[in-house]
Amino acid sequence: MTFVVRGRRRRWVAAGAAVLIAAAVVTVVAVQGGDPAPAAPATVAVQRGEVTSSVAASGKVSPVATRELAFSVAGTLTGVLVKPGDEVAAGQDLATIDDADAQEARDDAANALAEAEQALTDAQDAADAATGCTTARGAAYGTTGDDSVTAVTAALIAHQATGTPDTAATATPTAATTTTAAPTGSTAARSTTAVISATAVISATTTASVTATASATATATTSASPSPSSSPSASPSPSASGKPSASPKPSAAPSRTPAPSTGGCTSGGSSNGGSSNGGGATGGRGGDAIYSAQVAVNKAEAELTKAERDLAGTTITAPVAAKVLSVGGRAGDAVSTGTFITLGVVATMMVEAEFAEADAVSLAVGQPATVTLANRPDETLPATIAQVAATGTASGTLVRYHVLLAFDGAPEGLLIGQSATAGVVLARAEGLLLPQSAVRVTGDGTGEVKQPDGTPRTIAIGLRGDGNVEILSGLTENQPVRLNARS
Repeated sequence: MTFVVRGRRRRWVAAGAAVLIAAAVVTVVAVQGGDPAPAAPATVAVQRGEVTSSVAASGKVSPVATRELAFSVAGTLTGVLVKPGDEVAAGQDLATIDDADAQEARDDAANALAEAEQALTDAQDAADAATGCTTARGAAYGTTGDDSVTAVTAALIAHQATGTPDTAATATPTAATTTTAAPTGSTAARSTTAVISATAVISATTTASVTATASATATATTSASPSPSSSPSASPSPSASGKPSASPKPSAAPSRTPAPSTGGCTSGGSSNGGSSNGGGATGGRGGDAIYSAQVAVNKAEAELTKAERDLAGTTITAPVAAKVLSVGGRAGDAVSTGTFITLGVVATMMVEAEFAEADAVSLAVGQPATVTLANRPDETLPATIAQVAATGTASGTLVRYHVLLAFDGAPEGLLIGQSATAGVVLARAEGLLLPQSAVRVTGDGTGEVKQPDGTPRTIAIGLRGDGNVEILSGLTENQPVRLNARS
């Protein structure tokens, strides 16, 4: 029984405590007098300033212009004079290979060119000699390249008659014959006349030039007339045949005379001014020889140029001032004609950034930009967009565009590959502005704000920038509005 009494006592104690707590709560509520009053909404005043709209993307510093250098021929490395990270000057030697084989090839090419040039000279001399013989024969025989007959024989006779060089002679041998036959009882008479004339002018000079002109004329006349008398002539009559007697030939018939000297050339035509085919054939063969020799010279010159280029290519030299990015071997290694050294041109260091598709559509070459480097977070460097990729690169569901930004003035100590943030200002506006949270956009160029008492007000808006909105009309400077237009 004692045990039961103690349990009841504990239950009474707990019930009393609960009553006291409830009474205390009722007392507190009664003292406060109901729900607390709501806090006043936050407000912001219209201000004057600059509104900017910009986009940003992360990237890295890179030498956009790189040079990949290689040896012109394969060989064994004899020296590597630089290592990655070294800065080199234009014209500085970077690496070399054994050049013995290239030097020997260059010498052989030079000797081959000299031989080809000598062969060309010989061919030209032979052609000149053949041309001289043809000219001399033409002058001696009075030919002009065809088969026409000249009066060279008459000219030579005149030349022998004078026997004096540098003189002019004219020879006009003439032979005439007339035959008359008057048989008895006939009134017929026949007359035949033949005239041959030759005129030659010869000028003997040191060049043995001859000019000759010849003409030949033959005239035959036959006449018949009645005799004035019917009595037979008392003169003796010719033979009964009635044919005229043979006319005497001219005594000045030209004789064969040796041709003048042509300077030791072999005969290429007849001595009476005939064809000079021999000289023409020689000239044709000479032209072929010259052409072949010239082709050989051109080929030898090209081979010498290549050999000299290969010899120069046994040493790699920096074409511009740059920084060494990679080296493909060390002394003693065998190398091919592939890339051995890669240089980054420090003078053209740029920032490579990847912009989102929505931002890239607003970018254009020449737009001003800013760059912030990871090791200089408090410094903003001016830059300009130099290139915007025409095609994007997909990364998952996002499409990004590669953009190059050039420093307006590259700072000292740029590190290849260091991180950078690029920003491009798309638009700027000066005037009244409010934070974007204070304006609810309701249409193209219109918005709504709430006054401190909660009354809505329609306004005209302009540029919506990074954090602010340009106010065109509907508010005045320093006028308060609620910070949250949706509250």
